[in-house]
Amino acid sequence: MTPLRTVTGAEAIGLRDQLVETYAAVFCAPPWNESAERATRFGDLLVGWAGQPGFVAVLVGNGGTVTGFALGLDTPTPFPADRAYGSVRNILGPAVEPFAGWLEVAELAVRPDARRAGLGRRLLATLTGDRPSWLLTVTDVEETLAFYDAAGWLRQGSGYGITVYTNRPPPTPTRRD
Repeated sequence: MTPLRTVTGAEAIGLRDQLVETYAAVFCAPPWNESAERATRFGDLLVGWAGQPGFVAVLVGNGGTVTGFALGLDTPTPFPADRAYGSVRNILGPAVEPFAGWLEVAELAVRPDARRAGLGRRLLATLTGDRPSWLLTVTDVEETLAFYDAAGWLRQGSGYGITVYTNRPPPTPTRRD
């Protein structure tokens, strides 16, 4: 079994080109079909994420190639309303508030030739550990939804072309009278 490696934000930035190459191998191919510009944007996002609180990266690779990686960071408190956070807030309503402070799984990628060997599950489990965690993924890639379902993640809601998952049931929001 290939060992996984947890790296710091600075180390992840140092591996930026390899991570972008793996991102492109995964997401610029079917069924995702993202553009090369989107892969470049991922590299820019990586640099921003790497400096945020709670950033963690878990990766596996050999011979200078990253075979797979998982990236996460602490969700800001209070739960943001900008970017995709706003869609998550619209889908879940007040149930989203407990996600502030949880680990947000920002990316999970495994090269096509390394899939179906449990690597994605290992990366995800190592990244999240015992922390309450959440992620979102696009709704129209059934293989990805099936992966998270089989890995035991819980669907919290869908809309706006995304599905929100958690690795445990979120606590019920406290009523404030």
